Amino acid sequence: MFDGERYREEVLDPARKNGNTPPADLLVRYAVDPARPPRGAAFDAHISAVYKYWQQLGTQRRVYQKIVEALNAAHQKLKESDRLTAEHFLAERRRVVQEIGQALDEIVKELATDPVVAASALSVAAAPLGGAAVEATLRDLLGKRRVRVVDELWPLPDGPPPKGRAVQRSVRTLGLPLSLHVLAGEKDLSFTLRAGLRVGGRPLTVEDLDGVRARTERRKQDDRKTATDDLLTNLGGALRDGSLDRLVLWELIEAVRPAAGLGKLRVVAREATRLGLQREEAEDFALAVLNRGAVIPPRRDVADEIDELLGGGSLRAAERLLPSLPANQDDEVRERVRAATQRVDDLAARAQREIAAGRTEIAAELLTIAVREAADDTDLAGRLRTLAPPPVPAVRAVNAVGDRVAISWTPSPARTGGISYQVVRTRQRPAGSAGDGEVIGRTDGNEVADTGAPAGDDLHYTVFATRSEGVWSPGATAGPVSLLPEVTDVGAVTDESSVRVTWTSRADATGFTVVREPGGTPVRAGRNGFADEELTPGVEYRYLIRVNYPAASAGVTVTAMPQAAPTEVPDLAVEPLPGQDPGRLRLAWTRPDGGDVTLRSAAHRPRWNRGAEITGAELTTYGKEVLGRSDPGTSRRAAMSLPMPAGRVFVTAFSVGGGRVIVGPTVAVTNIASVTDLRARRVGPVVRLSWTWPDGVALARVRWWPEGGSPEQAEQVDCWQRAYRDDGGLQITTGIRAVRVEVSPVSRDGEGETVGSPAGLRVGGSGVPVNYRFTQTGMFRKTTRLELVADQECPLPDLVVVQSPGRVVPLRPDQGTPVARIPAQRLEPGRPVTVDVPVQSARGPYRLGCFVDDHTGDGSDVVLKGIPGGG
Repeated sequence: MFDGERYREEVLDPARKNGNTPPADLLVRYAVDPARPPRGAAFDAHISAVYKYWQQLGTQRRVYQKIVEALNAAHQKLKESDRLTAEHFLAERRRVVQEIGQALDEIVKELATDPVVAASALSVAAAPLGGAAVEATLRDLLGKRRVRVVDELWPLPDGPPPKGRAVQRSVRTLGLPLSLHVLAGEKDLSFTLRAGLRVGGRPLTVEDLDGVRARTERRKQDDRKTATDDLLTNLGGALRDGSLDRLVLWELIEAVRPAAGLGKLRVVAREATRLGLQREEAEDFALAVLNRGAVIPPRRDVADEIDELLGGGSLRAAERLLPSLPANQDDEVRERVRAATQRVDDLAARAQREIAAGRTEIAAELLTIAVREAADDTDLAGRLRTLAPPPVPAVRAVNAVGDRVAISWTPSPARTGGISYQVVRTRQRPAGSAGDGEVIGRTDGNEVADTGAPAGDDLHYTVFATRSEGVWSPGATAGPVSLLPEVTDVGAVTDESSVRVTWTSRADATGFTVVREPGGTPVRAGRNGFADEELTPGVEYRYLIRVNYPAASAGVTVTAMPQAAPTEVPDLAVEPLPGQDPGRLRLAWTRPDGGDVTLRSAAHRPRWNRGAEITGAELTTYGKEVLGRSDPGTSRRAAMSLPMPAGRVFVTAFSVGGGRVIVGPTVAVTNIASVTDLRARRVGPVVRLSWTWPDGVALARVRWWPEGGSPEQAEQVDCWQRAYRDDGGLQITTGIRAVRVEVSPVSRDGEGETVGSPAGLRVGGSGVPVNYRFTQTGMFRKTTRLELVADQECPLPDLVVVQSPGRVVPLRPDQGTPVARIPAQRLEPGRPVTVDVPVQSARGPYRLGCFVDDHTGDGSDVVLKGIPGGG
């Protein structure tokens, strides 16, 4: 039955808010049930009822006139083209669903690049696609991507609060990111702000500020102490008058303004997190900043420009802007420029006196402070660059592994920052200047590595410090260091009675010394290796290899064991494990007379015949080595247990020894893991299946048959994994009755086809219609009765009646209070089931609804249709 009130709330109201655009889905537009659309005369009657409702609503309520006009125009177009049919509606539904699905995928892909998104953005994106229903789908899809939807943006202040500029000046003087960082000292700061400022998990108090003041009380009076005192005073005042939250929020906005200029939410959130704001709040804050247009810097007056120049250390530029200030205004700004100029001039004069007294490092410290306030003063910066820093106290050079020499040093005791170092390498003597020798590296750290040092020479490494190019401190030297690299890429190959060793060496090596143990026997070696023959099989030999430059390196050791020629592995078998563990298999073989056994697995048999001799390189081209747990065996038998591989694989035993490989027997092992997480969703006669594919399986066989029927009469279809992924699952047509479904993995290869164990489930039918109604009986209509009827026999499931206050009809069981439960029973045509419902006493109107009481999650074979009750 057509419910006009529900249709107006769920369809027409969203369409009206969407620019009076009719829903694209015709089934939604005409309130047609997609599971059971009426046919023939019933369909025409339903369309007429909906059309009549439009006309009545447009006449009675002016607010709906425009949407009704749009619906009438679209209706007339469908009528003229003979498309007012259930078949056209269903075909159009499939097209619209596909287009909306594609559009949603694109919207989600774009929105999911950020961790949070504004609800207003979802509304804008969903409006052309269907309004509220599509918006709800978007929320679900974004939730699965762990993207939060923020319904209410964080309100941000439009301008600075009282004392904001004063706090900002103190923060700049102290070099702090935010005013709150005065509390942290050298420690990390963490705070939350949206629900009230909390630092380290608790509200900020006056005692916290007094504690900072007490810690700084003993400092000598200078600019930093003055700035700290001013900052604490202003923070205390803001704390007392309740404006501290707004002050900190304004500071955050100003601090992230450069990051906001990039327009990237993650960049702004990361900057806010770095400043100490808790991560989730930082994401909400970034969303609010970008949505209010904070990327556009506000217009500033001349006083603001001067204030920013002073904070950025551009004193001379601030002086040049002073004449632009309006007369008799901004006296505070003028005074701060004057005070800064006086401080810089005093520092420069004191530095000149220290230079004259020979105390250049004290002068450099004074000039550095002056340049910090007047970085645009080229004369001050030039005077600072002419002062060489003190030399580094100590240098260390260590011959590291390989061809590297690691050089490190104690930093220069300079009283200023901005010091960099140059490392110079010389032979036989220390460097006399920064340009005397080969430059190894330039860094502001305190270590470098020399990767191109010559071998065998006495090398000296000298470190020079500088504040600017061309003005160097005296050098500090480490050495001499003698680099003696070892041979690399050492490899050994054996046969029955000899060992052959190869290596890679540097071109400047003058010779090689090799000694064999046991016995301490010298072995003659060339530039690329040696051959040692007439050895005893089964004995492990150790070779110490040293390089001469001509001084000898410490040496590297390689071991090798000559082995007898390998023989073929006699047999290889798959044996059951004790306890019949289905997840593992056991491979067993007889040990050959010579050689070690290696097992390798592949998806196909080896191309070599059994008994063939191949090389070690050829062996590595076949499959991969089988690794497992060795099982106890006899003196002649060996075994290994390992996890059962998926699908069909071939395992071959190879005998390896003396640089030779003999191909042995091959066995086939078959195992297919079952699919998991099998799920089904029915839409009328169509069932959509999904499952998780096991590793190594690309084909599945799907079978289904009516519940209660024989599996021998099942229909089936094969589904390839690629098609499954392209379609997002598998869709089958089963009819409306309940069915059983099985999905089995399938493996195919040259040996044939193997079908694994199936995973199955029951899929409920699309439902037998059961009509219900509530009636009032008894004297004064005090008794409410529920009546259920059906046109065909069906199993009636457990039902529940819920009561909700007001005039809104409950749509789900959880939208009301249960007042009656009806146990499962058979429902036959012509024999209604009636139940008295104990309605709870209520003041004012109420509504009753009847629903399937499904606790199993298997679904029901009936569909309830009826008229909700109420009073």
